[in-house]
Amino acid sequence: MLPNIDLNLLKLFASLYQTASVSKTAQELNLSQSACSHALSRLRQRLADELFIRIDNEMVPTMFAQQIAQSVLPAMQQLTVGLKPFEPFNSDLPTCFTIATTDYTAWCLKPLVHKFNAHYPHISLQLVSLEQRIPQEALRDGSLDFACGFTHEQEKSESILEYSWFEDRYVTAVSKHHPLAEQTSLSLKDFLAHTHILIAPWNETKGIVDSMLAKIKKSRKVAIALPHVLTAPYYLQHSHHLLTLPETYALQVTKPLELVLLKPPLDIPNYKIKLYFHKTRQNDPKLTWFIEQFSQFSKL
Repeated sequence: MLPNIDLNLLKLFASLYQTASVSKTAQELNLSQSACSHALSRLRQRLADELFIRIDNEMVPTMFAQQIAQSVLPAMQQLTVGLKPFEPFNSDLPTCFTIATTDYTAWCLKPLVHKFNAHYPHISLQLVSLEQRIPQEALRDGSLDFACGFTHEQEKSESILEYSWFEDRYVTAVSKHHPLAEQTSLSLKDFLAHTHILIAPWNETKGIVDSMLAKIKKSRKVAIALPHVLTAPYYLQHSHHLLTLPETYALQVTKPLELVLLKPPLDIPNYKIKLYFHKTRQNDPKLTWFIEQFSQFSKL
């Protein structure tokens, strides 16, 4: 069991051990010299040892003080480091942020990655695969700092906090050689008459489009299901499939892949890109600093 000792007395012990001077310790701890002497008396009484003997105007530690200093000084140093604000420009402390992402959210993070490369070269970003929508256990035990994912609805969690980054709508893409490419609008009949590509990050059998169709008692035929947003548009080339995907990315690949973008013929809620982190780390200076950087990027 830990002894019941005021932490301030241990701070005094560590300072006095290192300065060997009551006056210097008082100055370092912002105390009067009499208050410092009184605190030393309390510590001596609590530990039943003189701790420091004045010899030639210097406070010399007793053998017992030398013994406990081996534990107290490293512990106080560790506390000092642990309670300091996160300092991104401190090159002596290399830092890594581990973020779980999908292929699409990793693509969305490009501006942030470029900023870190330019301004914080000693900080590394490790982007790992987001194996489940919200990896609560990994966020709790610290193996992940954040998860960058998406949702279509309001969420509530007892253990996970979220930072909303941006939201975007869906569009339906077809090859420019598709029979529907010449149309100015897409009817529900045509939408259901053709085969579809399903993007399923976690190997789902249905997506948000299928959920919306189910509400009107309709269904579509899925010809291809794959987990990657960035790869999916390439499957539209030389095919008559339809692909419903985030507009932000669709606009980037429309020209090189010769695609045509159409408005889906049913109401699909916007998706929301979010940064998830665990409640037990909400006051972690490292995470707080990162979220501040993250918040400067409202959208790609």
